[in-house]
Amino acid sequence: MSIGDKNQKALKSSPKEIFGWCMFDFANSSYTTVIITAVFNAYFVSVVVSEQLFGKGFGEFLWGSVAIPISYILVIVTGPVLGAMADFSGSKKKFLFGSYLICIVFTSLLFFVKEGDVLPAIILIIISNFGYASGENFASAFLPELAYREDMGKVSGYSWSFGYWGGLIALACSLGIMVLMSEAEDKTLPVRLSNLVAAAFFGLSAIPTFLWLKERKNTEKMPSGYNYITIGFKRLFDTYKSIKQFKELIKFLIIFLIFNSGVMVVITFAAIYAVNVLNFTIQENIILIIVVNITASIGAFVFGFIQDKIGSKKTIIITLILWLITVIWAYLSYTKASFWMLANVAGLALGSTQSASRAMVGMFSPESKSGEFFGFWGLAGKLGAIIGPATFGLIVLLSGGSQRYAILSTGVFFLVGIIGMLFCDEGDGIKSAKKYEWNYDSSEIK
Repeated sequence: MSIGDKNQKALKSSPKEIFGWCMFDFANSSYTTVIITAVFNAYFVSVVVSEQLFGKGFGEFLWGSVAIPISYILVIVTGPVLGAMADFSGSKKKFLFGSYLICIVFTSLLFFVKEGDVLPAIILIIISNFGYASGENFASAFLPELAYREDMGKVSGYSWSFGYWGGLIALACSLGIMVLMSEAEDKTLPVRLSNLVAAAFFGLSAIPTFLWLKERKNTEKMPSGYNYITIGFKRLFDTYKSIKQFKELIKFLIIFLIFNSGVMVVITFAAIYAVNVLNFTIQENIILIIVVNITASIGAFVFGFIQDKIGSKKTIIITLILWLITVIWAYLSYTKASFWMLANVAGLALGSTQSASRAMVGMFSPESKSGEFFGFWGLAGKLGAIIGPATFGLIVLLSGGSQRYAILSTGVFFLVGIIGMLFCDEGDGIKSAKKYEWNYDSSEIK
Protein backbone atom coordinates (compact mmCIF):
# COMPACT_ATOMS: atom_id res chain seq x y z
CA MET A 1 0.00 0.00 0.00
CA SER A 2 1.39 3.43 -0.93
CA ILE A 3 1.59 6.35 1.46
CA GLY A 4 -1.14 8.11 -0.47
CA ASP A 5 -3.47 5.09 -0.39
CA LYS A 6 -2.90 4.55 3.30
CA ASN A 7 -3.50 8.24 4.01
CA GLN A 8 -6.77 8.32 2.07
CA LYS A 9 -8.10 5.27 3.89
CA ALA A 10 -7.26 6.82 7.29
CA LEU A 11 -9.00 10.11 6.50
CA LYS A 12 -12.34 8.73 5.32
CA SER A 13 -15.41 10.18 7.11
CA SER A 14 -19.17 10.29 6.61
CA PRO A 15 -21.21 13.30 5.41
CA LYS A 16 -23.05 13.24 8.77
CA GLU A 17 -19.78 13.58 10.69
CA ILE A 18 -18.59 16.40 8.44
CA PHE A 19 -21.93 18.15 8.98
CA GLY A 20 -21.54 17.72 12.74
CA TRP A 21 -18.10 19.30 12.52
CA CYS A 22 -19.45 22.20 10.43
CA MET A 23 -22.11 22.80 13.07
CA PHE A 24 -19.45 23.88 15.55
CA ASP A 25 -18.46 26.79 13.29
CA PHE A 26 -22.17 27.57 12.90
CA ALA A 27 -22.63 27.51 16.68
CA ASN A 28 -19.58 29.43 17.90
CA SER A 29 -20.12 32.27 15.41
CA SER A 30 -22.93 33.46 17.69
CA TYR A 31 -20.25 34.40 20.22
CA THR A 32 -18.01 36.36 17.88
CA THR A 33 -20.88 38.14 16.13
CA VAL A 34 -23.03 39.06 19.13
CA ILE A 35 -20.43 39.46 21.88
CA ILE A 36 -17.21 40.57 20.16
CA THR A 37 -18.40 42.33 16.99
CA ALA A 38 -21.88 43.81 17.18
CA VAL A 39 -23.63 44.03 20.58
CA PHE A 40 -21.75 43.46 23.84
CA ASN A 41 -18.63 45.33 22.68
CA ALA A 42 -20.73 48.48 22.13
CA TYR A 43 -22.56 47.91 25.44
CA PHE A 44 -19.24 47.56 27.27
CA VAL A 45 -17.86 50.80 25.84
CA SER A 46 -21.02 52.92 26.15
CA VAL A 47 -22.70 51.56 29.30
CA VAL A 48 -20.39 49.42 31.45
CA VAL A 49 -17.50 51.87 31.13
CA SER A 50 -19.60 54.98 30.56
CA GLU A 51 -17.97 58.33 29.80
CA GLN A 52 -19.84 59.91 32.71
CA LEU A 53 -18.11 57.58 35.17
CA PHE A 54 -14.70 56.97 33.61
CA GLY A 55 -14.09 59.61 30.94
CA LYS A 56 -13.94 59.52 27.17
CA GLY A 57 -12.00 56.74 25.48
CA PHE A 58 -11.44 54.62 28.59
CA GLY A 59 -13.94 51.98 27.52
CA GLU A 60 -12.31 51.55 24.13
CA PHE A 61 -8.93 51.25 25.84
CA LEU A 62 -10.10 48.58 28.30
CA TRP A 63 -11.81 46.59 25.54
CA GLY A 64 -9.17 46.79 22.79
CA SER A 65 -5.99 47.05 24.86
CA VAL A 66 -6.78 45.03 27.99
CA ALA A 67 -9.62 42.47 27.83
CA ILE A 68 -9.30 41.15 24.27
CA PRO A 69 -5.46 41.12 24.13
CA ILE A 70 -5.18 39.33 27.50
CA SER A 71 -7.55 36.60 26.31
CA TYR A 72 -5.50 36.20 23.13
CA ILE A 73 -2.25 36.07 25.08
CA LEU A 74 -3.68 33.21 27.15
CA VAL A 75 -4.49 31.34 23.92
CA ILE A 76 -1.03 32.07 22.53
CA VAL A 77 0.66 30.71 25.67
CA THR A 78 -1.53 27.63 26.12
CA GLY A 79 -2.62 26.70 22.57
CA PRO A 80 0.28 24.51 21.41
CA VAL A 81 0.74 22.66 24.71
CA LEU A 82 -3.00 22.01 25.13
CA GLY A 83 -3.05 20.76 21.55
CA ALA A 84 -0.10 18.46 22.26
CA MET A 85 -1.87 17.14 25.37
CA ALA A 86 -5.04 16.51 23.34
CA ASP A 87 -3.05 14.64 20.68
CA PHE A 88 -1.27 12.41 23.18
CA SER A 89 -4.38 11.58 25.19
CA GLY A 90 -6.56 11.03 22.13
CA SER A 91 -8.99 13.49 23.70
CA LYS A 92 -9.42 16.37 21.24
CA LYS A 93 -13.19 15.99 21.56
CA LYS A 94 -13.02 16.23 25.36
CA PHE A 95 -10.81 19.31 25.17
CA LEU A 96 -13.24 20.80 22.63
CA PHE A 97 -16.16 20.11 24.98
CA GLY A 98 -14.33 21.71 27.88
CA SER A 99 -13.62 24.90 25.92
CA TYR A 100 -17.25 24.94 24.74
CA LEU A 101 -18.54 24.77 28.32
CA ILE A 102 -16.18 27.54 29.43
CA CYS A 103 -17.39 29.83 26.67
CA ILE A 104 -21.14 29.32 27.10
CA VAL A 105 -21.07 29.47 30.93
CA PHE A 106 -19.07 32.70 31.12
CA THR A 107 -21.00 34.23 28.22
CA SER A 108 -24.23 33.54 30.12
CA LEU A 109 -22.81 35.33 33.18
CA LEU A 110 -22.41 38.50 31.10
CA PHE A 111 -26.19 38.91 31.54
CA PHE A 112 -25.52 40.20 35.08
CA VAL A 113 -23.05 42.89 33.97
CA LYS A 114 -24.45 46.40 34.41
CA GLU A 115 -23.12 49.95 34.42
CA GLY A 116 -19.93 50.24 36.44
CA ASP A 117 -19.26 46.48 36.61
CA VAL A 118 -15.96 46.97 34.83
CA LEU A 119 -13.78 44.34 36.51
CA PRO A 120 -16.39 41.53 36.35
CA ALA A 121 -17.03 42.33 32.69
CA ILE A 122 -13.32 42.21 31.83
CA ILE A 123 -12.82 38.91 33.67
CA LEU A 124 -15.86 37.32 32.01
CA ILE A 125 -14.79 38.47 28.53
CA ILE A 126 -11.23 37.22 29.03
CA ILE A 127 -12.40 33.76 30.12
CA SER A 128 -15.25 33.40 27.60
CA ASN A 129 -13.08 34.55 24.69
CA PHE A 130 -10.31 32.21 25.81
CA GLY A 131 -12.83 29.37 25.73
CA TYR A 132 -14.06 30.39 22.29
CA ALA A 133 -10.57 30.75 20.75
CA SER A 134 -9.29 27.51 22.30
CA GLY A 135 -12.33 25.68 20.95
CA GLU A 136 -11.66 27.10 17.50
CA ASN A 137 -8.21 25.47 17.60
CA PHE A 138 -9.49 22.09 18.83
CA ALA A 139 -12.32 21.99 16.28
CA SER A 140 -10.01 22.87 13.40
CA ALA A 141 -7.61 20.11 14.47
CA PHE A 142 -10.19 17.53 13.35
CA LEU A 143 -9.92 18.65 9.70
CA PRO A 144 -7.01 16.30 8.76
CA GLU A 145 -9.07 13.37 10.06
CA LEU A 146 -12.27 14.31 8.23
CA ALA A 147 -11.14 15.04 4.67
CA TYR A 148 -8.70 13.86 2.05
CA ARG A 149 -6.05 16.47 1.44
CA GLU A 150 -7.50 17.14 -2.01
CA ASP A 151 -10.89 17.87 -0.37
CA MET A 152 -9.78 19.98 2.59
CA GLY A 153 -10.39 23.28 0.81
CA LYS A 154 -14.07 22.72 0.19
CA VAL A 155 -14.70 20.98 3.53
CA SER A 156 -13.11 23.91 5.38
CA GLY A 157 -15.05 26.26 3.10
CA TYR A 158 -18.37 24.54 3.87
CA SER A 159 -17.75 24.97 7.57
CA TRP A 160 -16.53 28.55 7.45
CA SER A 161 -19.38 29.55 5.12
CA PHE A 162 -21.92 27.86 7.37
CA GLY A 163 -20.44 29.66 10.35
CA TYR A 164 -21.27 33.13 9.06
CA TRP A 165 -24.94 32.18 8.83
CA GLY A 166 -24.90 31.05 12.43
CA GLY A 167 -23.61 34.46 13.45
CA LEU A 168 -26.26 36.22 11.36
CA ILE A 169 -29.12 34.17 12.83
CA ALA A 170 -27.91 34.77 16.39
CA LEU A 171 -27.57 38.50 15.67
CA ALA A 172 -31.08 38.58 14.17
CA CYS A 173 -32.47 36.92 17.31
CA SER A 174 -30.72 39.46 19.50
CA LEU A 175 -31.96 42.40 17.44
CA GLY A 176 -35.48 40.93 17.51
CA ILE A 177 -35.42 40.90 21.31
CA MET A 178 -34.19 44.50 21.36
CA VAL A 179 -37.08 45.58 19.13
CA LEU A 180 -39.73 43.64 21.10
CA MET A 181 -38.40 44.98 24.43
CA SER A 182 -37.65 48.52 23.30
CA GLU A 183 -40.20 49.87 25.80
CA ALA A 184 -38.76 47.94 28.76
CA GLU A 185 -38.21 49.98 31.90
CA ASP A 186 -34.67 48.66 32.22
CA LYS A 187 -33.10 49.84 28.98
CA THR A 188 -30.11 47.54 29.45
CA LEU A 189 -32.23 44.38 29.76
CA PRO A 190 -32.64 43.69 25.98
CA VAL A 191 -28.89 44.01 25.42
CA ARG A 192 -28.07 41.86 28.46
CA LEU A 193 -30.51 39.22 27.21
CA SER A 194 -28.53 39.06 23.96
CA ASN A 195 -25.72 37.46 25.99
CA LEU A 196 -28.08 34.63 26.95
CA VAL A 197 -29.17 34.35 23.32
CA ALA A 198 -25.54 33.94 22.18
CA ALA A 199 -24.82 31.39 24.91
CA ALA A 200 -27.99 29.37 24.25
CA PHE A 201 -27.46 29.45 20.49
CA PHE A 202 -23.89 28.21 20.90
CA GLY A 203 -24.90 25.57 23.44
CA LEU A 204 -27.77 24.10 21.41
CA SER A 205 -26.31 24.38 17.90
CA ALA A 206 -23.09 22.56 18.84
CA ILE A 207 -24.92 19.44 20.10
CA PRO A 208 -24.62 17.67 16.67
CA THR A 209 -20.86 18.17 16.86
CA PHE A 210 -20.55 16.15 20.06
CA LEU A 211 -23.04 13.53 18.87
CA TRP A 212 -21.48 12.81 15.48
CA LEU A 213 -17.83 13.87 15.57
CA LYS A 214 -15.59 10.86 16.22
CA GLU A 215 -12.44 10.58 18.31
CA ARG A 216 -10.19 8.39 16.19
CA LYS A 217 -6.92 8.33 18.09
CA ASN A 218 -6.34 6.12 21.13
CA THR A 219 -4.60 7.31 24.26
CA GLU A 220 -0.85 6.70 24.14
CA LYS A 221 0.96 4.98 27.01
CA MET A 222 2.24 7.53 29.51
CA PRO A 223 6.03 7.33 29.94
CA SER A 224 7.29 6.84 33.47
CA GLY A 225 7.73 10.09 35.37
CA TYR A 226 5.37 12.13 33.17
CA ASN A 227 1.85 13.52 33.48
CA TYR A 228 -0.38 15.09 30.83
CA ILE A 229 1.04 18.57 31.35
CA THR A 230 4.70 17.52 31.21
CA ILE A 231 4.07 15.21 28.26
CA GLY A 232 2.50 18.14 26.42
CA PHE A 233 5.71 20.15 26.83
CA LYS A 234 7.79 17.09 25.92
CA ARG A 235 5.88 16.74 22.62
CA LEU A 236 6.48 20.40 21.89
CA PHE A 237 10.18 19.90 22.53
CA ASP A 238 10.20 16.84 20.25
CA THR A 239 8.56 18.96 17.54
CA TYR A 240 11.23 21.61 18.01
CA LYS A 241 13.96 18.98 17.57
CA SER A 242 12.36 17.79 14.31
CA ILE A 243 11.48 21.27 13.09
CA LYS A 244 13.30 20.76 9.77
CA GLN A 245 10.68 18.16 8.84
CA PHE A 246 7.99 20.84 9.00
CA LYS A 247 9.82 23.84 7.55
CA GLU A 248 7.02 24.62 5.08
CA LEU A 249 4.43 24.63 7.86
CA ILE A 250 6.57 26.94 10.00
CA LYS A 251 7.16 29.17 6.99
CA PHE A 252 3.43 29.35 6.27
CA LEU A 253 2.55 30.10 9.90
CA ILE A 254 4.94 33.07 9.86
CA ILE A 255 3.42 34.31 6.59
CA PHE A 256 -0.07 33.73 8.03
CA LEU A 257 0.82 35.77 11.11
CA ILE A 258 1.81 38.67 8.85
CA PHE A 259 -1.18 38.78 6.53
CA ASN A 260 -3.64 37.88 9.28
CA SER A 261 -2.45 41.00 11.11
CA GLY A 262 -3.91 42.94 8.19
CA VAL A 263 -7.12 40.91 8.22
CA MET A 264 -7.57 41.62 11.92
CA VAL A 265 -7.16 45.35 11.32
CA VAL A 266 -10.10 45.27 8.92
CA ILE A 267 -12.21 43.12 11.25
CA THR A 268 -11.46 45.40 14.21
CA PHE A 269 -11.64 48.82 12.60
CA ALA A 270 -13.86 48.58 9.48
CA ALA A 271 -17.02 49.64 11.33
CA ILE A 272 -15.14 52.38 13.19
CA TYR A 273 -13.63 53.61 9.90
CA ALA A 274 -17.10 53.69 8.31
CA VAL A 275 -18.47 55.83 11.17
CA ASN A 276 -15.55 58.20 11.69
CA VAL A 277 -14.42 58.69 8.09
CA LEU A 278 -17.60 58.20 6.03
CA ASN A 279 -20.23 59.14 8.64
CA PHE A 280 -22.12 55.83 8.67
CA THR A 281 -25.01 55.66 11.16
CA ILE A 282 -25.39 52.83 13.70
CA GLN A 283 -28.19 51.33 11.59
CA GLU A 284 -26.03 51.49 8.46
CA ASN A 285 -23.19 49.83 10.35
CA ILE A 286 -25.40 46.93 11.42
CA ILE A 287 -26.54 46.45 7.84
CA LEU A 288 -22.90 46.64 6.75
CA ILE A 289 -21.98 43.84 9.18
CA ILE A 290 -24.84 41.71 7.82
CA VAL A 291 -23.83 42.30 4.19
CA VAL A 292 -20.16 41.53 4.86
CA ASN A 293 -21.12 38.30 6.65
CA ILE A 294 -23.19 37.20 3.66
CA THR A 295 -20.44 37.92 1.13
CA ALA A 296 -17.87 36.30 3.44
CA SER A 297 -20.03 33.17 3.51
CA ILE A 298 -20.15 33.16 -0.30
CA GLY A 299 -16.38 33.73 -0.49
CA ALA A 300 -15.56 30.85 1.86
CA PHE A 301 -17.86 28.47 -0.01
CA VAL A 302 -16.77 29.35 -3.56
CA PHE A 303 -13.05 29.61 -2.84
CA GLY A 304 -13.15 26.24 -1.08
CA PHE A 305 -13.84 24.62 -4.45
CA ILE A 306 -11.31 26.87 -6.17
CA GLN A 307 -8.69 25.85 -3.60
CA ASP A 308 -9.17 22.15 -4.33
CA LYS A 309 -8.84 22.85 -8.06
CA ILE A 310 -5.80 25.16 -8.18
CA GLY A 311 -4.16 24.56 -4.78
CA SER A 312 -3.98 26.42 -1.48
CA LYS A 313 -0.99 28.56 -2.38
CA LYS A 314 -2.56 30.13 -5.48
CA THR A 315 -5.89 30.55 -3.73
CA ILE A 316 -4.40 32.43 -0.78
CA ILE A 317 -2.41 34.67 -3.12
CA ILE A 318 -5.62 35.55 -5.00
CA THR A 319 -7.41 36.39 -1.74
CA LEU A 320 -4.50 38.55 -0.58
CA ILE A 321 -4.63 40.47 -3.86
CA LEU A 322 -8.33 41.09 -3.13
CA TRP A 323 -7.34 42.40 0.30
CA LEU A 324 -4.72 44.71 -1.21
CA ILE A 325 -7.31 46.10 -3.62
CA THR A 326 -9.73 46.58 -0.72
CA VAL A 327 -7.46 48.69 1.48
CA ILE A 328 -6.31 50.86 -1.42
CA TRP A 329 -9.95 51.32 -2.43
CA ALA A 330 -10.85 52.25 1.17
CA TYR A 331 -8.11 54.88 1.21
CA LEU A 332 -9.44 56.39 -2.03
CA SER A 333 -13.12 56.08 -1.05
CA TYR A 334 -14.98 59.27 -0.17
CA THR A 335 -18.60 58.16 -0.61
CA LYS A 336 -20.82 55.68 1.18
CA ALA A 337 -21.73 54.03 -2.14
CA SER A 338 -18.08 53.35 -2.86
CA PHE A 339 -17.55 51.92 0.62
CA TRP A 340 -20.56 49.61 0.24
CA MET A 341 -19.01 48.17 -2.91
CA LEU A 342 -15.57 47.64 -1.40
CA ALA A 343 -17.18 46.06 1.68
CA ASN A 344 -18.47 43.27 -0.55
CA VAL A 345 -14.96 42.69 -1.94
CA ALA A 346 -13.64 42.64 1.63
CA GLY A 347 -16.30 40.09 2.56
CA LEU A 348 -15.27 37.76 -0.27
CA ALA A 349 -11.63 38.07 0.82
CA LEU A 350 -12.45 37.63 4.51
CA GLY A 351 -14.17 34.26 4.32
CA SER A 352 -11.88 32.82 1.68
CA THR A 353 -8.59 33.85 3.32
CA GLN A 354 -9.42 32.39 6.72
CA SER A 355 -10.93 29.17 5.36
CA ALA A 356 -8.08 28.58 2.88
CA SER A 357 -5.47 29.20 5.59
CA ARG A 358 -7.07 26.64 7.90
CA ALA A 359 -7.15 24.09 5.08
CA MET A 360 -3.48 24.69 4.29
CA VAL A 361 -2.49 24.07 7.89
CA GLY A 362 -4.57 20.88 7.74
CA MET A 363 -2.69 19.72 4.63
CA PHE A 364 0.67 20.37 6.31
CA SER A 365 -0.31 18.65 9.60
CA PRO A 366 0.16 14.94 10.38
CA GLU A 367 -2.91 13.52 12.12
CA SER A 368 -0.87 12.60 15.19
CA LYS A 369 0.11 16.25 15.67
CA SER A 370 -3.02 18.03 14.40
CA GLY A 371 -4.03 19.39 17.82
CA GLU A 372 -0.53 20.68 18.47
CA PHE A 373 -0.11 22.22 15.01
CA PHE A 374 -3.51 23.88 15.06
CA GLY A 375 -2.47 25.24 18.45
CA PHE A 376 0.40 26.93 16.63
CA TRP A 377 -2.10 28.13 14.02
CA GLY A 378 -4.13 29.69 16.83
CA LEU A 379 -0.96 31.22 18.26
CA ALA A 380 -0.14 32.87 14.93
CA GLY A 381 -3.71 34.03 14.41
CA LYS A 382 -4.10 35.58 17.84
CA LEU A 383 -0.66 37.19 17.74
CA GLY A 384 -1.77 38.80 14.47
CA ALA A 385 -4.92 39.98 16.24
CA ILE A 386 -2.69 41.89 18.65
CA ILE A 387 -0.04 43.17 16.23
CA GLY A 388 -2.40 44.34 13.47
CA PRO A 389 -4.77 46.56 15.49
CA ALA A 390 -1.87 47.86 17.62
CA THR A 391 -0.02 48.90 14.45
CA PHE A 392 -3.15 50.57 13.07
CA GLY A 393 -3.65 52.53 16.30
CA LEU A 394 0.00 53.61 16.38
CA ILE A 395 -0.13 54.88 12.78
CA VAL A 396 -3.34 56.81 13.54
CA LEU A 397 -1.55 58.40 16.48
CA LEU A 398 1.64 59.24 14.53
CA SER A 399 -0.29 60.59 11.54
CA GLY A 400 -2.26 63.06 13.60
CA GLY A 401 -5.45 61.01 13.72
CA SER A 402 -5.66 60.01 10.06
CA GLN A 403 -7.39 56.66 9.69
CA ARG A 404 -6.98 56.91 5.90
CA TYR A 405 -3.20 56.65 6.13
CA ALA A 406 -3.54 53.86 8.69
CA ILE A 407 -5.86 51.78 6.49
CA LEU A 408 -3.58 52.28 3.49
CA SER A 409 -0.55 51.18 5.50
CA THR A 410 -2.39 47.92 6.27
CA GLY A 411 -1.72 46.99 2.65
CA VAL A 412 1.90 46.30 3.64
CA PHE A 413 0.74 43.22 5.58
CA PHE A 414 -0.98 41.86 2.48
CA LEU A 415 1.86 42.74 0.11
CA VAL A 416 4.40 40.98 2.34
CA GLY A 417 1.99 38.05 2.58
CA ILE A 418 1.79 37.76 -1.22
CA ILE A 419 5.57 37.83 -1.55
CA GLY A 420 5.97 35.30 1.26
CA MET A 421 3.47 32.88 -0.29
CA LEU A 422 5.54 32.83 -3.49
CA PHE A 423 8.31 31.13 -1.50
CA CYS A 424 6.01 28.58 0.19
CA ASP A 425 6.32 25.08 -1.31
CA GLU A 426 2.86 23.51 -0.98
CA GLY A 427 3.90 20.15 -2.41
CA ASP A 428 6.84 19.77 -0.04
CA GLY A 429 4.66 20.65 2.96
CA ILE A 430 2.15 17.94 2.06
CA LYS A 431 4.90 15.36 1.45
CA SER A 432 6.47 16.12 4.84
CA ALA A 433 3.15 15.55 6.63
CA LYS A 434 2.55 12.25 4.79
CA LYS A 435 6.08 11.07 5.53
CA TYR A 436 5.73 11.84 9.24
CA GLU A 437 2.36 10.02 9.33
CA TRP A 438 3.86 6.96 7.67
CA ASN A 439 6.81 6.82 10.05
CA TYR A 440 4.57 7.42 13.07
CA ASP A 441 2.15 4.65 12.08
CA SER A 442 5.03 2.28 11.35
CA SER A 443 6.46 2.87 14.85
CA GLU A 444 3.00 2.21 16.31
CA ILE A 445 2.86 -1.18 14.53
CA LYS A 446 6.24 -2.14 15.97
